[in-house]
Amino acid sequence: MAAKPTSSISVSNPSDFKSLHLSQNVLKAVEDLGYQSPSPVQAQAIPAVLSGCDVMAAAQTGTGKTAAFLLPSLDRLGHARRGQGPLMLVVTPTRELAQQIDEVSSVICRHTGHHAVVLVGGVGYEPQKKALKKGCDLLVATPGRLIDLLNQGFADLSQVQTLVLDEADRMLDMGFIRDIRRIVKETPSSRQTLLFSATLSDDVLSNTRELVHDPARIEIAPKGTAAETVDQYVLPLEASEKNAALPRLLKLEGSERVIVFCRGKHRADGLCRKLRKAGITCAPIHGNRTQNQRQHSLERFRQGEVDVLVATDVLARGIDIPDVSYVVNFDVPGEAEDYIHRIGRTGRAGESGWAITFVTEDDYLDLRDAEKLMGKVIPTYTRGQELGLEGGTPWFKEGRNPKEKLPNKKARKKMAQQRAAAREAGGEGSGATRRVVRNSRQRGSRSQGDGPRRAQGVRQEGRPERVSRGSRPSSQAKANGDGNRSRTRRHPGDHGGARASARR
Repeated sequence: MAAKPTSSISVSNPSDFKSLHLSQNVLKAVEDLGYQSPSPVQAQAIPAVLSGCDVMAAAQTGTGKTAAFLLPSLDRLGHARRGQGPLMLVVTPTRELAQQIDEVSSVICRHTGHHAVVLVGGVGYEPQKKALKKGCDLLVATPGRLIDLLNQGFADLSQVQTLVLDEADRMLDMGFIRDIRRIVKETPSSRQTLLFSATLSDDVLSNTRELVHDPARIEIAPKGTAAETVDQYVLPLEASEKNAALPRLLKLEGSERVIVFCRGKHRADGLCRKLRKAGITCAPIHGNRTQNQRQHSLERFRQGEVDVLVATDVLARGIDIPDVSYVVNFDVPGEAEDYIHRIGRTGRAGESGWAITFVTEDDYLDLRDAEKLMGKVIPTYTRGQELGLEGGTPWFKEGRNPKEKLPNKKARKKMAQQRAAAREAGGEGSGATRRVVRNSRQRGSRSQGDGPRRAQGVRQEGRPERVSRGSRPSSQAKANGDGNRSRTRRHPGDHGGARASARR
């Protein structure tokens, strides 16, 4: 039985990679990667990995965790014979993370002579089967595709010497724990296990304790710590103002190299249509896009062909996109930790950045959850009047207490229904609001037996309620939105120091 994790280790932060006892070949790879000095997680993890012990490490996003496990692991890894391997396996939750790990590993492998293979979903099986048949030293894989190829007999993990579980907390959130345990079962018990995560929460520790043996535990930042290089702001507004506020904000602050996060795949596509109509070049990235489409969007964004990425939380963890100007949370995430991961897409590798979060009355308590996790109140964006927002926000409290006890989920649901009923009575309810009210009316009509259901706007059993044509854009409007691909560029001098001071 695996022992409980040891207490956090403390290693002095060296000024260069040479003092970490890496080989000359790997040090050449460090130069090619452009690293000047090791980050805190690299300074502590590299000696631990080189010593051969298991490691459990937690650090903020953008702190170099990928290199922290690849550099020492590949330095001490042997070479597989032709048709055999892998000797090292990295399991990561998303295709984008797998691609990013492959990009870093390819630089290191050029100097160490190792061969890497990547297994992800969204692409054909045959090239991956052929690659596995030839053999490899390093295998980078998402859980689903690796399980598929294990079941088909094309993947053999019996020679794995080093197993890396990357973004372990995210894999647990995505429900991969059974797949992870199946994968681990296929590897030798004598392996070295490296677990890297944004947090070492109780959930992570309880679900992974049996996977590691007497690990060195490294925690660079406590749970709920946002990057210090990111300035944060909130913009309180009414739900009806959000769609108009986004393009206005992008034109006010500059739209180049901006990531917009939202809830839901359809909303991401809808926002892209609205931004294109406003003359802003953008691309969506979410789970319904194929791997090639997602990778194409990322490449276009990196190369400056599109200014704005509109993404769901598929992009929130671990993706390293340099020089992101700022992040917009169009919707407040339902999980407080996701807020920290989202804003961590900017202000990476010591660079400065900022993030702004749109907050409606229905999002307010989710914002409070994020503030409570961080232990601080996020200041209000001071240029809201320049966006032409007219709706009042009496529900928004400036003097918030981040330690205040918040209502539980049951109480929040009741409060949301009350707000929806009030808006419906005032004739200001949105389509989503009307559905909430219909549901509450439906429960009341069933218990009281008063009147036919259709007369009260309640869904009939087995049939979804139709949304009126007036509440959704027409197909012609959608076509017009998709077809408008004009773009505008702001001059570098249009924003900068004056913008930052104005926000404050």
